[in-house]
Amino acid sequence: MAVRAVRSGGRELDLEGTLFVLGKGGVGKSVISEGLAALAIERGQTTLLVRIGESLKAPAPKSVSPARSPCGFDAVDLEARAAMDEYVQLVVRLRPLVKRIIASEVYRKFFAAAPGLPELVLLGRIRAYAREVDSDKTLRWKTIVVDCPSSGHGLLMLETPFAAFRAVSMGPFARLAAKIIDWLKSATKIVLVAIPEEMAVVEAIEFKDELIERTGLTPSVAFLNRMRDESLSPAARLAVTELSAIAGSSDRVLLDCALRAHRRTRLETFHQRRLSKGLGLSPVLIRELRNCRPAAMAAAIGERCQ
Repeated sequence: MAVRAVRSGGRELDLEGTLFVLGKGGVGKSVISEGLAALAIERGQTTLLVRIGESLKAPAPKSVSPARSPCGFDAVDLEARAAMDEYVQLVVRLRPLVKRIIASEVYRKFFAAAPGLPELVLLGRIRAYAREVDSDKTLRWKTIVVDCPSSGHGLLMLETPFAAFRAVSMGPFARLAAKIIDWLKSATKIVLVAIPEEMAVVEAIEFKDELIERTGLTPSVAFLNRMRDESLSPAARLAVTELSAIAGSSDRVLLDCALRAHRRTRLETFHQRRLSKGLGLSPVLIRELRNCRPAAMAAAIGERCQ
């Protein structure tokens, strides 16, 4: 099957900054994230892929240091506990005391029970990646792609600094929340991924509405993944709707297959229009791919997004 991407809306896909990629589980969010990272590398941009939530590789990592992937971009599996341990080291600075705190049962229980704390430190660590510079004072990564948890958990993560700052406006975590809010508003992009199915499209639209209500952030890019490339010619559509054939014959089987393809195409077009209207932007359409490796997805995304 040909690898193809269609860009709607006539807008260039801007990959600079930090991109949070979100969507319902099973829509291809991780594949899109890897494709975006690979596309940024092809464009000559230093790139980091951050995997969190269900995208983490097992076992859970204990380091926040990225490593070079075979695809050319850097990647890190970011786990909240590792990010919190690093934050304690930055705040306390005294190594013996840090070790005692991290090994403490009270610390572990506090971290597990404190509402919003894991999400806050994860965002704080991603912001630190976005600000990291090389020896020549240039940004280490011009593009950071964050493969987020599925929609509900992803929304909770993005909402956390706003809720934390409203609840407590003083102290180290309030200061961290304020810095994260400024960064989210000024230097990040929200990317939504859906597939042409009822639940995925509805959830994407609902996510957008709740994101705006809770944070004021708005999606800037949307992908409609796994679109079937089964468009019928005008003659074929006429045959499907008007011709008849004897039940059980080969002609009848062919007509039934064509009719199913025609109905799927019409339904997917309906979902495409519904998503575009609900989000207020035209999604990039990604056809079904036999090869979903990062380079193939990068080609699919980038063909019309130059």
